[in-house]
Amino acid sequence: MVLSLLFSLTFASVPAILFFWFFYQNIDSIITGFGGLLDGPPVLAQALLGDMLPLIVYEKFYFFTLLVPISLFCYGLFLGVLLGFFKLSARGIPFLEDGYYPMESEDWLLYEYRVVYYNLFPYFAWFFSIFLDTKPRHMLFGAKIGKATVVGNGRLFNPERTIIGDECFFGYDAIMSGHVYEGDRLYLKTVEIGNNVTVGANAVILAGAEIGDNVIIGANTVVPKNKVIPPNTIWIHGKAIPRKAVSPVSRKYEIINGQAELDSDEAEDHSAEIPEEGEHI
Repeated sequence: MVLSLLFSLTFASVPAILFFWFFYQNIDSIITGFGGLLDGPPVLAQALLGDMLPLIVYEKFYFFTLLVPISLFCYGLFLGVLLGFFKLSARGIPFLEDGYYPMESEDWLLYEYRVVYYNLFPYFAWFFSIFLDTKPRHMLFGAKIGKATVVGNGRLFNPERTIIGDECFFGYDAIMSGHVYEGDRLYLKTVEIGNNVTVGANAVILAGAEIGDNVIIGANTVVPKNKVIPPNTIWIHGKAIPRKAVSPVSRKYEIINGQAELDSDEAEDHSAEIPEEGEHI
């Protein structure tokens, strides 16, 4: 595994270095080749600053001016190639089926090696980490995630054992884990989440959990191993509370001076049911 990491880092850096060298050698000649106003800034800078800066700064004026975007482009290229190598390396390790495995066994080591690439990648991302710890990265490593689902700052510990439906949302630091350590055993099982599920901040969903459609997982709650949560419920304090069906609202509201008032044709109807606050997390 160590050799694989070194190989991936070494060869992923080659395209980035070559592009950086290309920009260093050619960016100024390419830009000034257009002529016109683009020839003026290097001459003006040298006239104003004179000997305050080394001569190479004026010779490579546009390279140093564009140094930050050039560096970020090359680093992004490095990360893209590295991601490809990591993905190939992870695929070269056998996939373990759901079930129990003794710790410190050969199977346990295979599992650890496989998840290393997925877990290590964000540490190399630096500036780009906020963009890479998202849905595309999870899916590249095997997660099945539906349309309009926002993982955001949620954490998927085992993307290869993750199935998420459409229009789901994860709160800050919500965790989905396809593994559980139990004494001297490792338990692996796929986690499945239905459509239109909201997972509250800091919630934890453990291996083998099955969550139905239209479920709200309360913040700071735990969904135990192999727990099945029926559709149209709110999971909170270890219980699945049925959600009240909300019929289409025919009443019209106007916002006047920060207060909601009924339309005049409905002002006498004060018996309307308002959805409970607990349904919005």
